[in-house]
Amino acid sequence: MRRNKLFRSSSFRLALLYAAMLTASVLILFGVTTWFARDYAARDENNEIDVEYASILDEARSQGVAKLPAIIDSHMRLRKDVRGVYLLQDAQGRRITGNIAATDPILGPTTLERPLDGQRLQIRAHGYRLQNGDYFLVGQDTATLREMNALILRTFAVEIVITLLLAGVGTAIVGTTVLKRVDTVNRTARAIMAGDLSQRVPVRGTQDEFDGLAEAMNAMLDRIEDLMRSMRQVSNDIAHDLRTPLTRLRQRLEYARRHDRTEAELHDVLGHSIRQVDAILETFGALLRIAQIEAGGRITGKRIINVSELLSGIVEDFSPAAEDRGLQLHAEIGPELRVSADPELLTQMVVNLVDNAIRYCQPGAKIRVLATAAGDHLEVAVCDTGPGIPAQERENVLRPFYRLESSRTTEGSGLGLSLVAAIARRHEAKLSLADNDPGLRVSVLFPMAA
Repeated sequence: MRRNKLFRSSSFRLALLYAAMLTASVLILFGVTTWFARDYAARDENNEIDVEYASILDEARSQGVAKLPAIIDSHMRLRKDVRGVYLLQDAQGRRITGNIAATDPILGPTTLERPLDGQRLQIRAHGYRLQNGDYFLVGQDTATLREMNALILRTFAVEIVITLLLAGVGTAIVGTTVLKRVDTVNRTARAIMAGDLSQRVPVRGTQDEFDGLAEAMNAMLDRIEDLMRSMRQVSNDIAHDLRTPLTRLRQRLEYARRHDRTEAELHDVLGHSIRQVDAILETFGALLRIAQIEAGGRITGKRIINVSELLSGIVEDFSPAAEDRGLQLHAEIGPELRVSADPELLTQMVVNLVDNAIRYCQPGAKIRVLATAAGDHLEVAVCDTGPGIPAQERENVLRPFYRLESSRTTEGSGLGLSLVAAIARRHEAKLSLADNDPGLRVSVLFPMAA
């Protein structure tokens, strides 16, 4: 079954295709090499024939034309080892000397098949017409070329066999290796589908494509696990935090229904009930808003905004509420600070931070809204001199519905800082909570707009 799976895998088919292309490349190389070798050998043989012809003529000029048959016989004996071919015949076609029979004159390069030394050989030759009308043919056996072609053929045959063997082994190794990595991913995915969200794809440290894929999948799984954990936590928090006000609301309405009440008392009960329902709806609205922000994707309303103007407007709007509670609210905002952000989300983030500070600070406390350029980043911070948040609780307060024991008697749903954290993440900004000594400093670091 595993063998069949290997043969059906994409990696095996790709490796097989690569092996076929490699074999085709060897065959093409064989064809090109053979063609060039034959052409080179043919030209070399033609050059040898021309040199031999010129040498014989030079000797004939120096010794006399009458010595030409003897000179040819001498060369025929000297070149017997390469099976040199010679034929001298007169104008009437009668052979004067040579080692092949008379033939019809053929001028220029030619290829013949003639018996020589008891064998029928393929001969490369060149025919010349002499000044006295005689026909002279010089040539040699092409055995050297045939032997070279045979050697090239054997060499490439061995190379093709070795190539096919190596390609087959390489195909099996590549297919098996890739199949193992894919099986590892499949097993991890099936374990996660079965409910074990702690499973992760192993990273071998080879820094190859599979390691890159594994790291990306593990990061995705970490994110999914965080979202699932947050979802479970939110579900538990909703069940815990909303059940109590809903139960109180039902008891109040049930009590009003069972007991005789005056019209004024009923109006008071209804008014209180409506306020409770509004608070519950506000909580669900905040949850929906966080879910929308956490849904991912690009921020469609993102644009370059003047943070200085936006923050100054928020401080101006909240100043009366701060004064009513005996708080000092003022701004320390640099001029013409700009950032690329969704203005609605950025406004909501700062409003939540200022509202939290006003809600939890005691009379006489000071609240500052800061905005300063820090290198290539813009820092927006809300600082107060209120009760602050213990260091060990600062991560927890960013979770939905999480509230400190000291703040449970204060109105609120525990979603304000969760919403701030979600907005910061959507803008790829860094949110941090620190000690203001005394009080709390909430800082958000945005990339500065270009």
